[in-house]
Amino acid sequence: MENISTDWVGLKRIVRVERFGTRGNTPYSETAYYISSITLEAPDFAQGIRGHWGIENQLHWVKDVVFNEDKAQIVDGYAAANFSILRSFAINLFRHNGFDSRT
Repeated sequence: MENISTDWVGLKRIVRVERFGTRGNTPYSETAYYISSITLEAPDFAQGIRGHWGIENQLHWVKDVVFNEDKAQIVDGYAAANFSILRSFAINLFRHNGFDSRT
């Protein structure tokens, strides 16, 4: 790993992921980079990355798109964290009762 700063102590791998697909009938492609302090084979990294994005797509995306969480202007004390918990509770309550916001 030439040209990598020595500030990255313990860096073992740089992983490049290329994604292709469609969103709303529009094709897209993107490249993402990950760094790791562990050594795994490509399929194992892929499984971990997919697992992370599964969580992102099933919870965080819903909280942002359905509840506009990223646009919320709640800043007093613990209010932002408390409202995030309430949003998660609401999502889990709806999912427990058969609703699926991913479809």
